[in-house]
Amino acid sequence: MSVRTIRSDSTAATTTPTRYDLLLVLLPLPLLLGAFASVLTGVPLELGVGVGSVPSAVVFGYAITAAAPTRPDLSGRSA
Repeated sequence: MSVRTIRSDSTAATTTPTRYDLLLVLLPLPLLLGAFASVLTGVPLELGVGVGSVPSAVVFGYAITAAAPTRPDLSGRSA
């Protein structure tokens, strides 16, 4: 009789937030702040969201270039 086992990639769920979780939280905040500021002031909504999109674009650019996750090779080192 054979026993079937499922191979695991040994990825465990972490309970502490990672840097990628922080980046996901930070991404929409400038847009929301721009929209909120335009509601409270006389600034048009398009301008508030447009100005708020600049820091969001910077965070996005950082997230996909400098802070991009890498997959470790067989020796355990990341690329």
